[in-house]
Amino acid sequence: MKFDDVFKYIGEYGLYHKILTNLVLCVVISNTFSNIGTVFLNGKMDHYCKVPNILENTSCSGTEYECGLDNLMLPPDDESTAFINETKCRMYTNLAGSNETQITKCKYGWTYDHSQYESTIVSEFDLVCEESYKVSLAASSFLFGYFFGSIIFGAICDYFGRKRGIILAIFLRILSGVAMSLAQSYWFYFVCRVANGCLNIGLFISVFVYVNEFVAPSKRAFISAMANVYFCVGFLTLAFLAYFIRAWRTLYLVVSLCPGLLLLVYFFIPESPRWLLLQNRQEEAKDILQKIAKFSNKDLPDDFIEHIELKTEPTKQRSSTFASTLNIFRYSNMRKKTLILIYCWFTACLVYYGLTYGVEGLDVNVYVGICVMGVLEFFATFATAFSIQRFGRRSMLVTCLIVTGTMSFINIWIPSSYAGIRTAISMTGRFFVTGTFIIAYIITTEIFSTDVRTIGLGICSFMARFAGVLAPQILFLEKLWKPLPLVAFSFTSMSAGLLVLLLPETLNYPLPQTIEEAELVTRDTNRNWRTGDDLKLKSDLDLKLRSEKDMRKNEMSDQKEEILNSTV
Repeated sequence: MKFDDVFKYIGEYGLYHKILTNLVLCVVISNTFSNIGTVFLNGKMDHYCKVPNILENTSCSGTEYECGLDNLMLPPDDESTAFINETKCRMYTNLAGSNETQITKCKYGWTYDHSQYESTIVSEFDLVCEESYKVSLAASSFLFGYFFGSIIFGAICDYFGRKRGIILAIFLRILSGVAMSLAQSYWFYFVCRVANGCLNIGLFISVFVYVNEFVAPSKRAFISAMANVYFCVGFLTLAFLAYFIRAWRTLYLVVSLCPGLLLLVYFFIPESPRWLLLQNRQEEAKDILQKIAKFSNKDLPDDFIEHIELKTEPTKQRSSTFASTLNIFRYSNMRKKTLILIYCWFTACLVYYGLTYGVEGLDVNVYVGICVMGVLEFFATFATAFSIQRFGRRSMLVTCLIVTGTMSFINIWIPSSYAGIRTAISMTGRFFVTGTFIIAYIITTEIFSTDVRTIGLGICSFMARFAGVLAPQILFLEKLWKPLPLVAFSFTSMSAGLLVLLLPETLNYPLPQTIEEAELVTRDTNRNWRTGDDLKLKSDLDLKLRSEKDMRKNEMSDQKEEILNSTV
């Protein structure tokens, strides 16, 4: 029997499963802290040149701005310099031996406005004026770490086990977070931030795989939704902590140490029985499964372990997987569908992080903005789960992308003075782009066949990380042309929505098992299936598959004959 048949005896999602999965999924809250914490770490702070002793000869006890002396020392902004604001980055100085003044760079550093934040990396490392590009670079550094985390922790979890992967990721992420909060230089902070991103995605993958291996297949969609719910809780918790902790070092030290309590979970959670069986540790797997069954008041046969099928012929399996990976781009229809999916993932990631990290540009309280995003993400999760079953995957993906693009396009034309309207429209777009991400995961797994499903999903996810790195840079370029980020978000979203129309609908459609079957699934085959011509469609597919196999056999036999003839 298959391993999934065990759930008939231990229960699909009993009390033990609920306690275990919810306990482990709590770590996803801390993932939000590291991810969305970029908004507060990189928080913008108004600044201007520091001029010593300018207030000594006045009776005013406030700052230069408060005393109205800023015009005496700060030149007007030259709008021809897009990335430099002279009022904030230049100062008047007297020429030696004369009463004339000239405009120079800030000689004594900067004075920062602390009304919003006590400190951020902007004020800590003076990332203003010519150094302002380093703020967006720091935001990209975290998402750059995602490139490595997926690969590294995928290997760790497969070799050392899911449980050890989770504990190692938590421990190392705490260390990197503490080191980052103590960083005394920008580049040390940058390196720690890359490591933090690597460990963040590594921890999420370890947890996601672990909880899905403990539940029956029918409950995996529910577990995926639950993971996103904990991510939403992280939004609200982070906004609460950041509101009371306005210094970036203290804030990140606190959020980095929070998952330390979860290290104690190591002594209570079991290893994945599925992984133990693959490592030929049958007795340990048997003990864990019997414990779960006993907790659920169910009986597990003593000899069930001997009847579970394990993986066979790993060498052959790896070889066929490699060949199937090449086949993704070898077949014309699969190549077209794959490229469209990659573009959808790229767009979803670009707009998602663009709207999240750009919340400060909405002229709204950043703490309220993050809370609203968390609430919207919560409702978007359940609204999407309901709508895709009712209206289909493709139609809802098109809707989400088009609405997201439309909201970004509308915001281009709304003046900054209408902050409330701009915020409402932006949050609407944020709601739908969250739905886009959720649907992209589902439709991707349903379009790719079983032999390349994991690899296809990995390719799409990997390419999306480029968009994550690019998003902060696009936000930075608004200094060059303010509407640029919204134009980019609008264009990519709408174009992706139109391209999705070329994909087949996958709702209730049988999953293809081989790349050949997936190649033959088009909009027309799907339409025939949904209109009741499924028997005819199946026979047509069988005939096409047989003809393709016969053609391949003939080609192989011809190649063998040529080789033999050339050898002779």
